[in-house]
Amino acid sequence: CGVSEEDWADSWKKYYKPIKTGKRVVIVPVWEKYDAAPGEVTVLMDPGMAFGTGTHETTRLCAAMLEKYIHGGESVLDVGCGSGILSIAASLMGAKETYAIDIDPVAARVAAENAELNGIDMSGYFIRIGDILSDEKFRDDISGRRYDIVLANIVANVIIAFAPVSTKLMKPGGKLIVNGIIAGWVEERVGAL
Repeated sequence: CGVSEEDWADSWKKYYKPIKTGKRVVIVPVWEKYDAAPGEVTVLMDPGMAFGTGTHETTRLCAAMLEKYIHGGESVLDVGCGSGILSIAASLMGAKETYAIDIDPVAARVAAENAELNGIDMSGYFIRIGDILSDEKFRDDISGRRYDIVLANIVANVIIAFAPVSTKLMKPGGKLIVNGIIAGWVEERVGAL
């Protein structure tokens, strides 16, 4: 058809522009220039082959909720971290410890690359590969600590399966931020949570 594979693989980048997710967080593709306003938190992003560009409404809503609950010093768990947008945003807003987990090794690698790109202190940013739902050893390891904020911006059926696990992960008074629920399924999903 006359389009090279390289052109096809990179053509989407011209449509990926800086995205403000709330009042403070702006997701900026690494190839775009962006001058941050005072008080803005910029998350530099190169999603590569991992899921997550920040353009999806669920990611923007989760990032806006993080703005509300991150005040500095929190511990955060990001389940299904994808490209690392939410865990990196949490770190940049002042979370003391951030744990990013995903079942996909590519996502873990991309999240690590994006964390480094954003100058995240890796002594407080931890990436793990595993399935918190089906791998009991991994789940026990992750739930061996408690988190101020637990994020799960993933598909609805995984959120439902994750709901019983999530309460074991949160500190008393902790916050659970989930998204990925299609409007037509809201009643069923809310009942499960």
